Amino acid sequence: MSVSPSSQHQIVLLLLGLVATVALIGVSVLISLSEISFAAARDVRLRSRAEAGDPRAVAFLKLRRNSGQVITVLQICLNAVGVLGGIISESMLSDPIAEGFRVLGMAPSLADKMGSACSFILITGLFVLFADLLPKRIAMNAPDRIALKVGWFPAVALKVLYPAVLVFSKISDWLLKLLKIPAAATVEPVTPEDLRAILAAGTASGVLLEEEHQMIQNVLGLQDRAVTSAMTPRDEIVFLDVQESPESQRDKVRVRPYSRYPLCDGGLDKVIGSIRAEDVLVAVVDEPQPKSTGLAPVASQIFKMRRDVLSLPDTLNLWETLAQFEAHSAGFALIVNEYGLVVGLITYKDIMGALMDGLVSPFEEQAIVRRDDKSWLIDGAAPIGDVIRELDIPMFDDAQNFDTVGGFVMNRLRRMARKADSVQSSGFRFEVVDVEGFRINQLLVTRLN
Repeated sequence: MSVSPSSQHQIVLLLLGLVATVALIGVSVLISLSEISFAAARDVRLRSRAEAGDPRAVAFLKLRRNSGQVITVLQICLNAVGVLGGIISESMLSDPIAEGFRVLGMAPSLADKMGSACSFILITGLFVLFADLLPKRIAMNAPDRIALKVGWFPAVALKVLYPAVLVFSKISDWLLKLLKIPAAATVEPVTPEDLRAILAAGTASGVLLEEEHQMIQNVLGLQDRAVTSAMTPRDEIVFLDVQESPESQRDKVRVRPYSRYPLCDGGLDKVIGSIRAEDVLVAVVDEPQPKSTGLAPVASQIFKMRRDVLSLPDTLNLWETLAQFEAHSAGFALIVNEYGLVVGLITYKDIMGALMDGLVSPFEEQAIVRRDDKSWLIDGAAPIGDVIRELDIPMFDDAQNFDTVGGFVMNRLRRMARKADSVQSSGFRFEVVDVEGFRINQLLVTRLN
């Protein structure tokens, strides 16, 4: 059976159309991979690869600094491929497909319409599936790796089409200026909430361990916690007084063994420095020599051994307090209010305790103890930020007015708390279980239905 020259021509035209379509799909795949990977690749990972000596990462980062022109050249290529695909569909595929319908006995006019429709559907389906969906999903799954593999394509296209890119860039810049739209996108800073969401996603995916997530959260929380939330309050400060007897000073050091004590002269509001425990022991154990200072011999010796003490305002947060410790090479500070009165004492260990919150030894007493799914026993001195995070309570509007959960309860009561007092807020009931003096020792917190 012989094939007519016309049929041979249509077969050759169909094959050429299919080859051209495959070539255009290949170019479109490179465009889609480049477009998605260029937008989604992470600078941090690429910089680490560049610092390790990967020339592909160096070239890609250099190209990314010129993102406006790269986007322009990719759009030019994308539209050019679309136009060429339409031309191929109309001039190289529709006639051979129509000829096939005519051979099957279809009317010529109907065969022409069916040929055009089938070629359009074929080209559109191939481009949507193989040139858009598949490459873009692949690039989204591994943008960094794809960016290094196809980074050469936008670089080559930019060199080849630079005149057209320059013209389109100038026109688009002029139009944006005319519409009073900034030509370059402003980079929004990463907020603590964004960072916490990223960390939560990392923990959920298994990249971060629960302990690592907790530690990073505690570091971020240092800026949100006031120094008063971690300090030793005034009535619990153990201090030495030069007017006390040697026996009283020795008993204090023996019963409450700390590494350093505030040294006072007539009370906590008259601090004259600080003194180490070993200095106190030396002063008590050594045979004292009379001095002309008007003080008792041992007191005079302690007075001579005193060291400077760092004083910090009670308006600092824990991060600022840690910075002050580093700046003054200190690990011990008195917290003073706006009236110059000592309200507490904080040490480097207190800040480390806040940093290790949730990761402490199981032998240490916890400030927040879960009783069941709906109730917790909480120390009244527990920082309100820790309670909010642990119980997943919405942030209180007036959280800046108190530092501890005990302060929150008294703020709501508008008076000093008594045993069995309770307040309700944000779907929880806070009931006072134990009170010592004016301070709330323990609370029972219950989630309400």
